[in-house]
Amino acid sequence: MFGNILTAIGLFFIQPTFIVGIVLAILSAQRRLKYERLTMRTAIFREYREVRLFLMGGLVAGLVGSLIALGIGMPFTLDWIILFQIINILLLGMGYRFIHPLFSFSLTTLILASATYLIEPNSLQFIATSWFSPINQGMATLFTLGQSTGILTLVFLLFSLMILKKVASQNYTPHFRSSKRGKIIANYQMKPFWLIPLLLVVPGESFGALFDWWPVFSIGNETFSFFFLPILAGFRYTAQAQHPIEATDKIIKELIPTALISGALLVASYWMPILSLVNAGVVFLLTFIIFYRHRLREREWSFRFGPPEEGVKVIAIRPDTPAAKMGLQIGDTIVVCNNQKVYDADSLYQALSQTSVYCHLKIKQADGELRLAETAVYDDAPHDMGIVTLSQITIPRK
Repeated sequence: MFGNILTAIGLFFIQPTFIVGIVLAILSAQRRLKYERLTMRTAIFREYREVRLFLMGGLVAGLVGSLIALGIGMPFTLDWIILFQIINILLLGMGYRFIHPLFSFSLTTLILASATYLIEPNSLQFIATSWFSPINQGMATLFTLGQSTGILTLVFLLFSLMILKKVASQNYTPHFRSSKRGKIIANYQMKPFWLIPLLLVVPGESFGALFDWWPVFSIGNETFSFFFLPILAGFRYTAQAQHPIEATDKIIKELIPTALISGALLVASYWMPILSLVNAGVVFLLTFIIFYRHRLREREWSFRFGPPEEGVKVIAIRPDTPAAKMGLQIGDTIVVCNNQKVYDADSLYQALSQTSVYCHLKIKQADGELRLAETAVYDDAPHDMGIVTLSQITIPRK
């Protein structure tokens, strides 16, 4: 059995979903670095942080999901797995917007149920009411396919809320364009994208029938196959009228009721199994509405990251710089530097040149409150505070 698991792990890395996902993560990091250097003359984040999030972000979720799937004995069929892989690739063609299990799991289950019903109308009753024997014969609770995917979707959603919160608390790469008045404005494209490795046990000899080399094992008279399923998870949304943290918090607060509704439907599906399929449709629809409402808010509200009426607005902050040490945030406006009023980037650098070892700032926060910040600066680069302002931006020609 241990050898079968090792083989399943090796096969995980040659599946199309994993290959496409890691390639997209690498390309996303390369595009970001190129854009930062082109528009801001320097990369804000020099490391391939997108690749690190892709490989590491979903490990805990995958472990918890695998333990639940194996411990309860969730049934996953070969046709569901194949259809899920196809849908994942198709959803990637639309960017990261709909790649989360909230969409991919729900869509796969609904399409499979619909296809089964079209082939044999009476089979929908089987999907909705039949129960499958779990792998662990001592477990009394049995799950349908719809219930299994619904439970895992709920688990992955809860972990996703933590990832969104973490990503929103970090600095971001701004994107720039010209407004109708010809002024440069910034927005922030949030594209967290990560991999969830899920270990499944598929009953029967489905894989062995297709590939005679596929490892199988037996428990009594039943045969099973280990299978590591690469699950791609991610969201895509833009913040331009709201601070990225504010926008993300709103999305998280709206996703929490979705999790509660899904949990209630899954519990009720014990008495009405057809609700497991209803849950898939409800989760898909509610998640789509949440991100559509976010898009409407961003379109209807005014731009937040444009030239300020006074001072110099902070658009980006490089890590491990004086600005980062002082706790500057995107959206802050520097109004006074070293006791000199700041009007633009030139006046800011003139004020910084008054002292080569120390910096004292008065900052107007995004909420309008004023605060003070001070820190030592680098002796070899007294003008390099580590901030990016709109006056430094060069918009590339299309």
